[in-house]
Amino acid sequence: MAAPNVSTSATTVTNLLDLLAEREGVLWVAVVVTYLLDVALTAYGLSLGFEEANPVARATMVLFGPLPAMVALKTFVIGVAVVFTRIAPPMGRPLIPLAVATPWAIASLSNFLVIFGGY
Repeated sequence: MAAPNVSTSATTVTNLLDLLAEREGVLWVAVVVTYLLDVALTAYGLSLGFEEANPVARATMVLFGPLPAMVALKTFVIGVAVVFTRIAPPMGRPLIPLAVATPWAIASLSNFLVIFGGY
């Protein structure tokens, strides 16, 4: 087996980062969409009697109520992401909204499957 070509790998990563940079606005739209989906599906699941799996979110919901807690926690995450976007090197900036939207998309899919798929 031949050794991996490091320059080819670096070029591939650079190309990926360039592609993400071109679509950074779309990634921020994904943050907003996944924010809304996760809040809506979680609220609906809670109304059906499901329990929040995240212990921090669950404790915050006990203190403030489900909807205010979810909105506050997710808005805080977006605020932190925006701050990090301002201080991150340009090539890394698109990774920040990607890192926020990805777990929210996974949580939304999980919630959807639990609620509507019977998983």
